[in-house]
Order: sequence, then C-alpha cells, then structure tokens
Amino acid sequence: METEKHSIQERYVPQNVNKKHKEILKFQDRLALGITTGIGTMYAVYFFAIFMTGWMIWQTYFSAKPFDPFPFAFLLFLGNIVQLLLMPLIMVGQNIQGKHAEIRAEEEYNTTVSSYKDLERILKHLDAQDVEILRQTKLIEQLLEKNQGQALN
Repeated sequence: METEKHSIQERYVPQNVNKKHKEILKFQDRLALGITTGIGTMYAVYFFAIFMTGWMIWQTYFSAKPFDPFPFAFLLFLGNIVQLLLMPLIMVGQNIQGKHAEIRAEEEYNTTVSSYKDLERILKHLDAQDVEILRQTKLIEQLLEKNQGQALN
C-alpha cells in the first residue's frame, strides 16, 4: 500500500500550457502576437484588397486631378512601407507562436511518458493478478479433488 501512495505522488501533473505561455509574454510580445494574428486573417486580406481597389478607382475615375499623378507610384510606395514594417513584426510573432508550440509539445511529451508509465504499472499489476488467480484456481481444484476423493471413501 505504501508503494502505491509513493507512485501516485511521483506522477506527472499536466499543466495548462496556454496559461504558462501567457505568463511569460511581455507587453511587446503580446502586441507582436496580436498584430501577427490580426494580419494573418482573411479580414486583413479583404481590407488591403478593398483599400487598393478603392485607391485605384478613386485615382482613375473620381478625381479630376489625382494626388498620385503617376500610375499608382505612391500606392506602391505605401505598399512597400507596409511590407517592410510588417515582415519583421510577423517574424517576431511567428517566433512567439513557435515558443508556444514548443512548450505545448514538451507538455504533451511529459503527459505521454507519464501515461505510458502508468499503463506499464497497471499491466504489471494485471499480470500479477493473473498469476495469483491461476494459483488460487489450482488450489481450489486441488481442494475439490480432495473433497471428492474423501466423499467417495
């Protein structure tokens, strides 16, 4: 009984990796992660597509004297600036997401190893029970044979 208590106390206790990851994030990390998550949605794609289409329609059809007189040179310039600013930011966000994935993988590994050890212990216990049941069955059979032999005499 003492060994059972000892083995239960040694068991791995799974942790909430989302909470653990959230606790280690600083303000800058949360900001980068939020922007990365926001930019990585279809809403961001829709926004940029509508913005660029609106810009081109406005400059082509609705403005008698467009403020971007060259064929969308300023729009291309703005697009490049946005790309230059977002690329490093998205890379930082992806690194943070990668750290979260590493923490999650480590937690899953520890939980799996713990479950494997538990299963191994249970299977050994079941094997020991099988051996004991077979031993007791043989004893019962021997007692029955002995009782039947005495009843015949």
